[in-house]
Amino acid sequence: MSNTSATLQDVASVDDFLNVAATETVPLFEHLEFEFLLEYDVFAPSKRGRTRVHQPPDLFRGFLHCYYKDIYGTRPVARELQHGLVWYYCRLDKPPSRDTIDRFLTDLEHVVDDIFERLVEQAAARSLLDSTYSIDSAHIEAVQYNDAASWNYDLTTEEYYYGFGCTIVSTGSKIPIAAEFTQAKQADQETAMRVTCDALAVDTPIWMLGDSAYDILDWHDHLLAAGVVPIAPYNPRNPDDPKAIEYRVEDQVEDVQLKIHLGRDV
Repeated sequence: MSNTSATLQDVASVDDFLNVAATETVPLFEHLEFEFLLEYDVFAPSKRGRTRVHQPPDLFRGFLHCYYKDIYGTRPVARELQHGLVWYYCRLDKPPSRDTIDRFLTDLEHVVDDIFERLVEQAAARSLLDSTYSIDSAHIEAVQYNDAASWNYDLTTEEYYYGFGCTIVSTGSKIPIAAEFTQAKQADQETAMRVTCDALAVDTPIWMLGDSAYDILDWHDHLLAAGVVPIAPYNPRNPDDPKAIEYRVEDQVEDVQLKIHLGRDV
């Protein structure tokens, strides 16, 4: 720890350190191992024998930290990793250059799907997942020169954005376990079913939560057949009256207690 004073010289106080250590990515680094990235040929040393200054597992931790803080792009990531405390707890020996970050991100694109699956397997094996899954859609903004992206309207924020949609199933402390990118934020029924099946392949929860967009008979039926209780509110845009959904979930629930606080005796 001879470099501790130099590493932490830009930290204003112990409180700053504790606040950083309390972020979700730092504890996650202690539960997951990233050394398997060294197995991928895409990260192998160049034929010219150039030694890597920064190892792929450490750079990957840096990207996880930045993405968790909504920091994207080569320049913003490089700027964030200039902070001593950040590159220290990401286990980097020193801040990486923009060229290093750009080169690593280019290589990562080839194997990121496989890396995601292996990290989910680790999370499941180490009991980081709980008995409740949540499924939702989010919008992912992209840089203007990304030709694959498009302009979309987010009803939640009531704003236009340039980018993609992403349907995600998460559990525990917002740990993603299945995901699929879409052209727009709101996924169609086929995408929702695919992502749900991918999530159930990891482990079987007791509950699965979704908003009214998942008021879908096939989604309910698939989960019930798997022994999972689906919970999604009725979609008010459904014009049928009476409601077309046949509610069968109550047959799967043995004991549910509802506690309602009215603020007065009744």
